[in-house]
Amino acid sequence: MNHHSWIYLKLVLTTLFWAAVFHVGKYAVTLTSPVAVGAWRFIVAAAVLLPLVTLREGWSLPAVRRNALALTVMSAVGVFGFNVSLFYGLRLTSAVNGALIMAFNPALTVVLSALINRESVTMRQAAGLLLGLIGVSVVVSKGSWHALQAMSFSAGDLLVLLGSLSWAIYSVIPKRFVHGLSTMQVTGSTITGGAALMALCATATTPDFLQPPSLPMATAIVFMGLFGSVLAYLWWNQAVQKIGAASVAVFINLVPIFTALIGLLLGQSISLAQLCGAALVIAGVLVSSGRFKVIPAVPALPQAQACR
Repeated sequence: MNHHSWIYLKLVLTTLFWAAVFHVGKYAVTLTSPVAVGAWRFIVAAAVLLPLVTLREGWSLPAVRRNALALTVMSAVGVFGFNVSLFYGLRLTSAVNGALIMAFNPALTVVLSALINRESVTMRQAAGLLLGLIGVSVVVSKGSWHALQAMSFSAGDLLVLLGSLSWAIYSVIPKRFVHGLSTMQVTGSTITGGAALMALCATATTPDFLQPPSLPMATAIVFMGLFGSVLAYLWWNQAVQKIGAASVAVFINLVPIFTALIGLLLGQSISLAQLCGAALVIAGVLVSSGRFKVIPAVPALPQAQACR
């Protein structure tokens, strides 16, 4: 298996872990507050990553200080903001709906890559963006044109969409703003920073945050911390470094597929609106990545135009 094949395999496993997190997280937020769930998840992840990075690579404190602003933004947006939005959203919407809305992330990442990293945008990517937007609209409106007209979307759906935007921002920051740090150092720094922010918030808002969790809750936290955070964030950042944020983002569309499959195994049903929305989002990914050519290939828009 060549090097890129290993990267793709890790990305597939990452999306499988995140699909499981939608279901495990949905269960966990019924037992305690979303902030507490996220805080414990990333405290576990930080407790694993900090000594791991120290033993394998060590820390370059001057490099950490030079990148402090970018790392802080990544911690605040991609760890704290993303997870708070996601877990509060999961209190108000289904796991499958949440995963389908997160599937809009690749289109958001393409746009942000153009705006922040000055990467060109092709007409094919623009077509994929439109299909993804339509697909997300079908999901959050539950297939109701009246809901679209009245803008009567679920608050949970909108929170998950905000989480999707937060993750896109997290993915595009390193290429332009982080220099001189390895993938493990970036992942360890941002997860530790995010854990600290979430722990502070949980301490202020959740009275029983420091009480020992029940065994089912502890099991959920350890799973989300080790698989949904340590491995997933590390493998995701490695792939971003190797093949770019826009290329990696396409894989997040496997999350709703795995989430739906896990849901079926758990006895959950899938609505027609969710199926149609999923089909449109996946079609948008295929068009954007060039796997499904419904329009002739055209040159990329000049960078100056793409960034307007």
